[in-house]
Amino acid sequence: MRLIHVLLQSFSLLSIGFAPVSADCACDAECLSSIAIAITTSFISLLTNFNVDAANALAPNVVDMSDSINYLTGTPLGSAIPWPWPAHAQDRAPISLINIDAVTSDGTIAFRWVAYPGSGEVEVKGITILYTTNGGDKTKVGPGGWQISQVFSEFNTAAWIASLGLPCKLPRP
Repeated sequence: MRLIHVLLQSFSLLSIGFAPVSADCACDAECLSSIAIAITTSFISLLTNFNVDAANALAPNVVDMSDSINYLTGTPLGSAIPWPWPAHAQDRAPISLINIDAVTSDGTIAFRWVAYPGSGEVEVKGITILYTTNGGDKTKVGPGGWQISQVFSEFNTAAWIASLGLPCKLPRP
């Protein structure tokens, strides 16, 4: 698997650097970078302001795994999070992209983010890995193009709990 490092300088989506890409990869460096930014932006939009356009970035059978979310919701650890995500109102924490750290030639995207849930005073950092599939159009996000098929996301659960003003107890040995 060829790894393309995407460096977002000063948290800007405008200054991007790439490692060399072999000519036999599914998409060139410019295509992969713009697709990675579009997919990541759509995914973050799903968390902050759910809308149908952003939801089109999800494959119909998307699988989401996060023991951080499972812990917060009381779901057994290791369980998949049910989809589709509810479009109803919920605590939508402001989330900002810190960096897209890696993009592979087959469409895997690793990025770091920061959120300010609850009171907005506690910083919660996380990392998400998106696995994507392509329906034929290498330049498009959504049906017929790139869609997210698997999500693996983890974050500082203790900080999230503290941001809600709740006591964060250490686990028992």
